[in-house]
Amino acid sequence: MKPLNIALIWHMHQPDYRDPLQDEVLLPWAFLHAVKDYGDMLQVALDHGARVTFNLVPTLVEQLQGYASGSLRDRWIDLASRDPEDFGDGERAFLVEAFFSVHAERHIQPYARYRELTAMREQGNGFAWQRFSVQDLRDLQVWFLLAWAGHYLRQQSAVVKDLLAKGRHFDEEDKQRLLQTYQQVIQGILTRYRQAETAGLIEISVTPYAHPILPLLCDTSEASQARLGVHLPDTPFRFPEDARRHTRLGLQCARDVFGPGRRGVWPAEGGLSDAAVRILVEEGARWTASDEALLDKSLPGGLSDRSRLYRPYSLAGLPLLFRDRELSDRIGFVYASWPARDAATDLLERLRALAKQASGGLVALILDGENCWERYEDNGYPFLQALYQGIADDPVLQAVTVSEALAEYKPEPLPRLAPGSWINGDFDIWIGHPEENRAWEWLGEARRALQEVDDDLRAAALPHLLRAEGSDWFWWFGEHHQTEQAGTFDQLFRHHLQALYRAAKRPVPGYLSYPLRAPQRRSRVWEPTSLLRPVIDGLVTDYFEWLGAGSVELAAGGAMHDTSYDLLGFYYGYDEIYFYLRFDFRQPLERLTGAGGELLLQVQTDVAWIARLVAGSHRTVVRRGAGEGEAVYAPGACASIAELALPLDVLKLAPGDRLILRWQLLASGRELAHWPSDGPLTLTYFGTDLDVRQWPL
Repeated sequence: MKPLNIALIWHMHQPDYRDPLQDEVLLPWAFLHAVKDYGDMLQVALDHGARVTFNLVPTLVEQLQGYASGSLRDRWIDLASRDPEDFGDGERAFLVEAFFSVHAERHIQPYARYRELTAMREQGNGFAWQRFSVQDLRDLQVWFLLAWAGHYLRQQSAVVKDLLAKGRHFDEEDKQRLLQTYQQVIQGILTRYRQAETAGLIEISVTPYAHPILPLLCDTSEASQARLGVHLPDTPFRFPEDARRHTRLGLQCARDVFGPGRRGVWPAEGGLSDAAVRILVEEGARWTASDEALLDKSLPGGLSDRSRLYRPYSLAGLPLLFRDRELSDRIGFVYASWPARDAATDLLERLRALAKQASGGLVALILDGENCWERYEDNGYPFLQALYQGIADDPVLQAVTVSEALAEYKPEPLPRLAPGSWINGDFDIWIGHPEENRAWEWLGEARRALQEVDDDLRAAALPHLLRAEGSDWFWWFGEHHQTEQAGTFDQLFRHHLQALYRAAKRPVPGYLSYPLRAPQRRSRVWEPTSLLRPVIDGLVTDYFEWLGAGSVELAAGGAMHDTSYDLLGFYYGYDEIYFYLRFDFRQPLERLTGAGGELLLQVQTDVAWIARLVAGSHRTVVRRGAGEGEAVYAPGACASIAELALPLDVLKLAPGDRLILRWQLLASGRELAHWPSDGPLTLTYFGTDLDVRQWPL
């Protein structure tokens, strides 16, 4: 049996946090991911001889160069480096608000002092900073920085090990030694990548300059080709020359920093179309890639035969790879909560099964190379170590760079390529919501303003245009994703446009002075309008059975988006006997979790309850407390949807009582996904007079 070739592409990307109006970096994540992830990801691959491809975004490279040279002023890192003895009230408040921005389970709970500081903050009722002494603030500075030390720094840096052991009562010298250590790490990152590729140990690919969605720059109407019915901006944005400029500059950046030669291009968010591919061909890209959803829509008959995924294709002579979504997303979203060895074993077993089904085939695993690791044990090192070693030890598995893989195959020509991205095969994350469409309108107005100025002014404004065209601002517009820093992303987008107008010596539109994005809110709840009496059979029996149900709009959180376990709808309601819950997943529950998988609900009334609906079963098992008490059996079913009925007399709900809810998908006891992302959901039970409450007096 020929080995299965595994092409891993780790996409290294952070938005461009440089504010052109304030001449400072507004968020520190490029600096901190450089300390924690970029070096670690390279080193663990080199230590295990794993031949992988690293994709770097030029605007990230520019920020790393700026940090290495000391030319960037970072608001957060500046605050971390200063003596809190000199802070004013605003700086103290900002520090206490911002410097807990780490994964609590992995980076706060294991450390007594960080836990103490967290408790002080939570007890402050909005004025927590007043409770923090100078020593508390200094300890918070150091613990925030320590949380971003990756595996190798924790193992090899005497400074990091000393401070972790010390734990508290840090002084200014401690902090400065830590910052100097981090600065040394960042100064060597890009050189290490270049040396590794020069030695033939890895491959480096690149994304177009500022991480734009290429098909939408070419023509925003491509969004309606990817998904019918999308609401588009009133004025189309059609500037394919901008897509070409981003591509050309991205490839030039890679040549300047990493050396000459043709390079593959991972398009931002896997966004491709026929027009985008032809630009990549004309600009000299070596290969490109996207998600399996695009291949499914492009092949006659789709991917009903999954073996067709495990080979390269070509369009206009350019080789294309399409990633295995489930396996990629398991790394990005599923395995972080598993024991590392169990997670690696599960992935290796799935790869071995593929090797039997597609002997000699090529599987592409493509995902973010930085954002998921803060949720993993020891920054992902034990998982990656076990994965890389498992591939190396198995004769039926072989890790290859993309270019090595393509040398072994003759790509199959595609007659056409459906436009789309690696999220649901469409562009809905970046266009279609009123906020997103308004941003495209503003961007289009600014772009057209540049056509009215001379070449010198246009050249001065061009860097601001390119950065405003990046996808990251649009990621946070609308209601798909939430972050505490959403206002900062809004500001950066508007400041890039303001800087464009100023450089072009054109009047700055007044609307750019006001936030585009609506204030952030938690999951939006619509209350039921009538009592329900659905048939609990896992099917939408008829239109009317859930008519009048309450519903909840659940936003995703963070800089990554999991499509494998999309929850398309959540509905609830009640009658005289039961509190009903309905979950509409993208696929049936049993297909998502496998036989024996389950939907687990944590329900809090006056007491805690656990409710379980096992895939393939026809009942819900409800237990009190941690789920170990006596079982109560209630209706439940899953087929095209999942439906549960929780007995009101068991929950002891009275009119006006609240029910606090969280839920998970589990497979073999391991978490696949959980909801809501922004904290538990609170629902209110109004009682059996609900129908009466809806009539006006």
